[in-house]
Amino acid sequence: MKDKNSFFQSLKDELPYLKPAQHRVAKYISEFPRLVINLTIKELAKETNTAPSTIVDFCKKLGFNGFRSLKINIAQELELIESMRLDFDKVSNTSRNLVQYISENLNHTLPLIPSESIKKACKLILHSKIIDIMAFGFDSIAGRDLFMKVKFLGFQANYFENAFMQSVSAAQMTEESCAIAISSSHSSSDLVDSMNYASNAGAKIISIAPPNSKILSKGNIQIPTYSKTKVIPEGGILTRYIQLLVVDSLFLKLLEMGKERFLDTYIKFEDLINYKRKGDKGVV
Repeated sequence: MKDKNSFFQSLKDELPYLKPAQHRVAKYISEFPRLVINLTIKELAKETNTAPSTIVDFCKKLGFNGFRSLKINIAQELELIESMRLDFDKVSNTSRNLVQYISENLNHTLPLIPSESIKKACKLILHSKIIDIMAFGFDSIAGRDLFMKVKFLGFQANYFENAFMQSVSAAQMTEESCAIAISSSHSSSDLVDSMNYASNAGAKIISIAPPNSKILSKGNIQIPTYSKTKVIPEGGILTRYIQLLVVDSLFLKLLEMGKERFLDTYIKFEDLINYKRKGDKGVV
């Protein structure tokens, strides 16, 4: 068995499918990761009221060869794992220094976003007749932003926050379509379902998601969104900024690659905006 690169991502992927005893192990590791890296397998089994064999099964379930390799990965991701529980001291500190927190993390993250993947994604979008944008929950902010930007450029695009309608739309895609899946999660069953329907219909998929996540791996073109820490377990505080920067990167690259195509589109859009402003019909 080949070890996965990230305990954090693997746990997020597999957490819904763990057995009760394995879930106790996961909960203990999430609460006390710094203690776990110094425990033996027998000691962890005792602390979680499980058997050593359960620990071994837990390691395999997450894609690791054994307890030692699991502990190595935990040690490498202590800050991420600790973010899986709500830390009010961290929340307060981040609240006081939010701009600095966002700036520091974006400076770390942006150089890791592969420019070649952005370019490949834009090339696929430019050759697609229909674009389906898939994003739910907190990720819908980036999904809606991308939808508006591609519509502004004149693309035929679909975007549904309803998971059922997204699956219906995905199932009707063709080889001339592309799907763009945006997620800060590691395994969203609704999103995975939509991606599977799109893939089965012959569409290519651009995935914008955490590295080593199930959702990222399903993309034909993968744009990983790195985050070395989180403020709260779920809530999209940092990931939202990262996603929006990826969306803007795609938008600007599309303009650059299709400047002749989009010049007329932009003029029409500008005329529409000016007309709406004259009539004060709600466009600011």
